[in-house]
Amino acid sequence: MNTIAIICHPEKEYLLQLLENIFEWSKNNKIKSFILPETAQMFGFSEHVMPFDQLVKVAELAIVLGGDGTILSATRKFAPYKIPVAGINLGHLGFLTLDEPNNAIKTLETLVKGEYTVENRMMLETSVYRNKNLVYSGNVLNDVVIQKEPRSRVIDIDISISGTPVNTYRGDGLIFSTPTGSTAYSLSAGGPIVSPSMELILLCPLNCHTLSARPLITPEHETLSARLFCTQTKVEIVLDGQESFMLEPDDEIIVKKSQINGLIVTFNPRNFYSLLRKKMHWQ
Repeated sequence: MNTIAIICHPEKEYLLQLLENIFEWSKNNKIKSFILPETAQMFGFSEHVMPFDQLVKVAELAIVLGGDGTILSATRKFAPYKIPVAGINLGHLGFLTLDEPNNAIKTLETLVKGEYTVENRMMLETSVYRNKNLVYSGNVLNDVVIQKEPRSRVIDIDISISGTPVNTYRGDGLIFSTPTGSTAYSLSAGGPIVSPSMELILLCPLNCHTLSARPLITPEHETLSARLFCTQTKVEIVLDGQESFMLEPDDEIIVKKSQINGLIVTFNPRNFYSLLRKKMHWQ
């Protein structure tokens, strides 16, 4: 390994010291490490800086200093370039991270030795059509959420699966989740926990106004279509809880398996169920 990208959550504690330690370690081990210009400007670095469009041409691995949210953002950016993402947890839950900051250098040494596995994580592609014209699109590692604004009336969303009408959901919205995202927002809304090694699409209603509305799992080859009924309520689509786009009545939202995969670095052996028990504090 010759070149690594370092992606940071700028507000995390101990980040400056951690960056300095990583730069010193990479210099001693003759490894090129780079941060993005916006990070360099924030912390006053003049070296180890490279713009994203150049970085993706040379980086073999992206080291993410932050929590799961930072990893989600980094994965969406690096997945199209087939660059694996390895996380060092500066957040809370850390489902997608490798280790804690006090073990950062040890983690880097293990990565450089090649003692890791890259997991292919299914992603979802979403597209918004307005009057049959594409107006918005994106990929997610966790989930696509259609949600109304707070303190407003419920909304009606028509769902079809691969051309077959399924249901009209009346409530606060819908969550379309990957297996990776099944432990995120979908879990809070009553959705099932799914092993990230599986490939499927999970549909979970948000506070639906009918007892028969339950989470629905479809095979990964299905295409889900959501159509927003005419409403005066403001509704938006949110990708991984980080990017949003305002919807209009009669917009059609298409959700399907993405052609790209998120590449998440793990250490062997890593058992999802042991991780689940640890992170969820199960007895």
